[in-house]
Amino acid sequence: MAAKTVRFAVANDLHAQFVPSVTMHTGYPGANARAEWLLSQVEYGGALAGVDFIMGAGDFIHGENLASIGAEMAALKERLAKLPVPFHPCCGNHEVRQQEGDAAWESPYVRAFGADKFDYAIPAGAAEIIVLNNAGTFHVGAARREARLENFRRLLRARPGVPKILVCHIPFLPVRDNAVLRESFGFLSYKALEVELLDTLEVDGGDVRLIISGHLHLTGAVAVGGVRQLVTSGTASFPHDYPVVTVTPDAITVEVRSLPEEMHEPRTNLHGPPRYKKDYTDVAHPTGDAYLRGNADERAFTIPL
Repeated sequence: MAAKTVRFAVANDLHAQFVPSVTMHTGYPGANARAEWLLSQVEYGGALAGVDFIMGAGDFIHGENLASIGAEMAALKERLAKLPVPFHPCCGNHEVRQQEGDAAWESPYVRAFGADKFDYAIPAGAAEIIVLNNAGTFHVGAARREARLENFRRLLRARPGVPKILVCHIPFLPVRDNAVLRESFGFLSYKALEVELLDTLEVDGGDVRLIISGHLHLTGAVAVGGVRQLVTSGTASFPHDYPVVTVTPDAITVEVRSLPEEMHEPRTNLHGPPRYKKDYTDVAHPTGDAYLRGNADERAFTIPL
């Protein structure tokens, strides 16, 4: 019996603050309205009506300290409970403030989603989605790195021969020129910094066709070997993109969409003015707009299965 077609949207880098609190840090202007717009689109008549589920790719809240993370995660849980479709989360650094593996910092996420929603797998028609928690890349100790690695190996090996989509908050592969991206992002975590994860992907990841991540607050895709890395800006930062992924028995199709133009807020750009005095570019993206949004073949593509 042929696998059914599955369609899902990805929500990442919402940086929502759905509750007033004195502990909250200043977030992104308009982030709440854009997050609410995306979540509302699964309702009847919305742009995402008919998707089977929403896949989260991290940084649903702005967080920054334990008190605000607790308050914001509780408010997010209440909002997600109203969705007419399932929401499958992936932990981002703002959910735990880079404290991956720390029980106290992870407790708001656990209360919202459950302790089993850090490293896990879900079916997606002809493919399988593997969720890997790498929210604290570079900021974790040896014990957590080893536990993460073992979880990754276990998930990759569990269903050999089944095409896989890997979802993790921190991208495995740089989607811009490596040196330029490191400078424009401004943080060390512009890509996963654990070489053992890349080694494991090479050895055990032959079934992985697509990696979906966020974190960078820009949109782009790159193909390395047989794996495509997709990153989207999310809703908090300009250019306010989100992807829709369709899995058929024969292919994985990706379409990156932007929020309505009237909701755009250019001052939330992390890779140009006003954060920097210049736009960033690289050889493949010769304008600031292309650097932020990606080229046409980064925003729509098909991966045969």
